[in-house]
Amino acid sequence: MKSRLEDNALRILIILKLDAQGLYERIKEREREYIGVFAQKRTREHFPAVFKTRYDGTSLNDLKHCSEDVIIALDKFHRNVDEMRWYLMITEDMPGTVTDKLVVMISNLDEQFEMLMLLIDAELGISPKREEFQSVGEEDVESY
Repeated sequence: MKSRLEDNALRILIILKLDAQGLYERIKEREREYIGVFAQKRTREHFPAVFKTRYDGTSLNDLKHCSEDVIIALDKFHRNVDEMRWYLMITEDMPGTVTDKLVVMISNLDEQFEMLMLLIDAELGISPKREEFQSVGEEDVESY
């Protein structure tokens, strides 16, 4: 299926989507690990690796290829990530309190991530059903 988007816009959207997915998965799935290190060693040295994102280096010129809805969703998602990163870098809270606050922050991030993925997929022309078939192969999907 050919996208209506030009090649540059398509590539930028895919990069932003993959970057957000990787960031979200690190934050959510590795929470026990990075909070465990923080609790045991009282160090913050590992947080930059958790919060590494290509979005910080994305130019306005690149973002102009995205729809307004995607730009707003990216901003909301990354503002939540930045709030979490800032909190973890400056907090003096005990690990139990940090964990409690992260539950709320990650819950908010879940909502922002789902909306971002929905909007990017819509812009890419990917429907939820189509995404299920991506691993089957492009030719096989056309026959469904």
